[in-house]
Amino acid sequence: MNRLPCLTGWPAALCSVALLAGLVLFTGCGGDTAQTVRVDGSSTVFPISRAAVTDYQQENPDARVVAGNSGTSAGFQRFFRGETDVTGASRPIREDELRRAEEAGIEFIELPIGYDGISITTHPTNDFVSCLTVSELNAIWEDGSTVEQWSDIRDGFPDKEIRLYGRSSASGTYDYFTEAINGERGNIRDNYNASGTDNATVQGVSRDQRGMAFFGLSYYENNSDNLRLIAVDNEQGEGCVEPTQETVANGTYQPLARPEFIYVNVASLQENPEVVSFVRHYIANAQRFVRQAEYIAFESEVYDLVMQRFENRKTGSMFEGSGPTIGVRIGDLLNRMNTDGNAAPSDSTTAAPDSTNAGS
Repeated sequence: MNRLPCLTGWPAALCSVALLAGLVLFTGCGGDTAQTVRVDGSSTVFPISRAAVTDYQQENPDARVVAGNSGTSAGFQRFFRGETDVTGASRPIREDELRRAEEAGIEFIELPIGYDGISITTHPTNDFVSCLTVSELNAIWEDGSTVEQWSDIRDGFPDKEIRLYGRSSASGTYDYFTEAINGERGNIRDNYNASGTDNATVQGVSRDQRGMAFFGLSYYENNSDNLRLIAVDNEQGEGCVEPTQETVANGTYQPLARPEFIYVNVASLQENPEVVSFVRHYIANAQRFVRQAEYIAFESEVYDLVMQRFENRKTGSMFEGSGPTIGVRIGDLLNRMNTDGNAAPSDSTTAAPDSTNAGS
């Protein structure tokens, strides 16, 4: 999951250029006769979209699909410029982005595709921290933080420098983390190692015995031998909870559990029938793609509602431009889709997780 594939038959030089650009072209025998489907956006969503693209290409060998992972915020900017047909996002679209879409004349359909958590990790040799409270995480990561050593966090921690790694401001993971932990999007100290991809963040903390990092849970699961996972205490009486398939799905891992999305350009659906076909394939098989990427799949009834939203061409956002929305659970998404997106999040509304996926 952590490496972009080079396709059989690609010249080595071309493959290298594509990988460096964060771009993968999936193309069959159709050559120039096929219309291209352009996919970009969140690097967190990318493993799911990559699974969808690969599967679609296998079933439609004449199709041409270009898939990239420039990040949620950067992906939205390309989407508004009409450069892409589908963009992935690890948070709902923000109000300022809604305005840009309107100014650009871009109508879109918002489609939730699965669930994920943000993991807090350290180097595997770290043997003194197993759980941190939200207040402690805030003290570490907030703008103006005075935490420089592990001992600044809690009595008993060693007097050793702490080095921090995380996603850059182009990432939806960055938006969600700063909102959930520090109370405001973009509220974060400036002296941390900011990376454009989850893989780069993983590599940083896995090589630094004094490091701590945040990134998508699936990237921890695929690199668990080289990392140590830190539980989070949300200080609401539930104690320390590690992010797992089960705790993310049942809503107990808060406030760092979140839904993942794709956004589809309505004009692309009207102009390119290949986009319609691809998105239908994506949704119809999303449960399998999400599991394949080691994220948390919705139950089948949720994907039925997602498909209905797509087929009805329901435009706009269920979140009305709220951006990172803390504490949204699978039941909330069901409720929002059933009520035309006017329902507010509710901690008491929780759908049962897909039992075949939780804990796997």
